[in-house]
Amino acid sequence: MLDTILVSNFSMKDELAEILEQKGHAFHDMLIQDIQHIERYPVDDEYKTIIIQSANAIKKIDSSNNHIYSTERIYGIGPNCKAWVDKKFGINCLIPESEYSSLGLIKKIDDDNYDLGRTLLLKGIGGKKTIEEYLINKEIDYKKCDVYERILNKDNLAKVSQMVNQGCIIIGFSKSSVEPLIGNPDINLEKVHFFLLDKSDENIIIDKDVASTTKIEDIYDIETLALKINQINE
Repeated sequence: MLDTILVSNFSMKDELAEILEQKGHAFHDMLIQDIQHIERYPVDDEYKTIIIQSANAIKKIDSSNNHIYSTERIYGIGPNCKAWVDKKFGINCLIPESEYSSLGLIKKIDDDNYDLGRTLLLKGIGGKKTIEEYLINKEIDYKKCDVYERILNKDNLAKVSQMVNQGCIIIGFSKSSVEPLIGNPDINLEKVHFFLLDKSDENIIIDKDVASTTKIEDIYDIETLALKINQINE
């Protein structure tokens, strides 16, 4: 039975691990890129709108960022963003109904027909530019703040590389979480089954380079995710 390795941040990793371990699967939580926060006080002024591009952009923000309470509307890219905004600040965060991606969030904003006004965009260094380009095209008065950066975890990369060569299942929901593996010449990708987010606007990998690629429509549907992982091992 192939080991399952999670290389992305995932708020429901404990629930997924429990289901897989009940079915006899070995589950490993091994981030290949660690998150290092570089700005704990990004809400430096009053903004009409705050857009949170990633849950990592809100997790480590100090709860004394009082300007956030005067913000008229907060948008986030998915349920994880919504949960962290509520947990840290006790306020509502609007998210797409289903498509948890940059494009899904843009559609949500457009469907709301909401005047963003002065906007603060919270993201990470090297993150997607889709939302920022949208703000520029709409001529929105905005400020971008890079709250965190990704740092390569060389120890985890080495460990995962050894496991990969024995054959495994890799769960990676973003390009940055799997590209260190893809670019490693010592790894035999033909033995790797990748589980990727279907609604991602990134071209993460070419199917012919790997054992298989499974696209996940909803990463929060862990029952379906676990079922598809189990099917690989049948």
